[in-house]
Amino acid sequence: MDQNTIIAKLAQASPLLAAVGEELSFTKAAERLSVDQSAVSHRIRSLEDALGHTLFDRTTRQLRLTEIGEILCQTSIDTMAKWVASLDRVERSRSTNTIQLSLPSSLAMKWLIPALPNAQAKHLNISVEVNDEAVNFLENEADAAIRFGAGPYPGLHSTLLSHCWIQPVVSPRYVGDEPADAALLTNPETIFLADRRGEIDDTDFSWNYYLSNTESEMSDFNPDYQFDRADLMLQAVIGGLGVGLSRTLLVEGDVEAGYLKPVGSAIRMRSDYWLVCSASFAETKRYERLRDWLLYEVQTTTREPIGGSV
Repeated sequence: MDQNTIIAKLAQASPLLAAVGEELSFTKAAERLSVDQSAVSHRIRSLEDALGHTLFDRTTRQLRLTEIGEILCQTSIDTMAKWVASLDRVERSRSTNTIQLSLPSSLAMKWLIPALPNAQAKHLNISVEVNDEAVNFLENEADAAIRFGAGPYPGLHSTLLSHCWIQPVVSPRYVGDEPADAALLTNPETIFLADRRGEIDDTDFSWNYYLSNTESEMSDFNPDYQFDRADLMLQAVIGGLGVGLSRTLLVEGDVEAGYLKPVGSAIRMRSDYWLVCSASFAETKRYERLRDWLLYEVQTTTREPIGGSV
């Protein structure tokens, strides 16, 4: 039997393999699929004959997966889960105005979540998915995602939401009566905070990028504290732990509220914020409403960098 025929038989048997693999019982799998137990046994034997491999070790007490059976059952379980997710997306697209938006945790906490009431006021129902990794729209339930990076992204519909600037910030708690000026950045007693991911990825959200673009004379620079997320780092800055790096959309609200003060110059980054999605979703009215709302929120949030730009 050729490979295409075998693949076709496996695809047809996926619901059965998934049910047996999860239940480890022909009887329970039959009940789950609303078929006779004898039909399940017959289908499994037919599949084993076609493959030339035993999928299950059968005993009077239990059913155990063989190595081949475990591989095929797990693949079937994963496949069925993807079909369920796909059908959920189809139903959501057909019957509701809900949009599932994926974005990095820091951007969600510091910018999007505070803006969600504005979306609801415009009858835009957004379901937020926090994901710091790039979304694969073939495997993920998200309709669209906001990415922070160089962009645009090949194979995806990409819309530029905002250019980005990087700038140090400090809390009034940390400086006290002293001025929050550029002298802080060369003071040997200053405590520096950083986002660990930004320090090692290619987004420019790092002290090395900032200092190299301000012609700083600081050598062998290492942050005193590093955090797994930018929002955690910025919260530590607000608490008065030291000087941290900020970027566009993460600090405007805290600066306006007086929790943070900009320090030194703002530097243009190579990375930007992008709204990305599949080409098919980009043709929908739901996408247009999401894009227009996000662009409006970006415009009302962002301001010219404080302290000048380089």
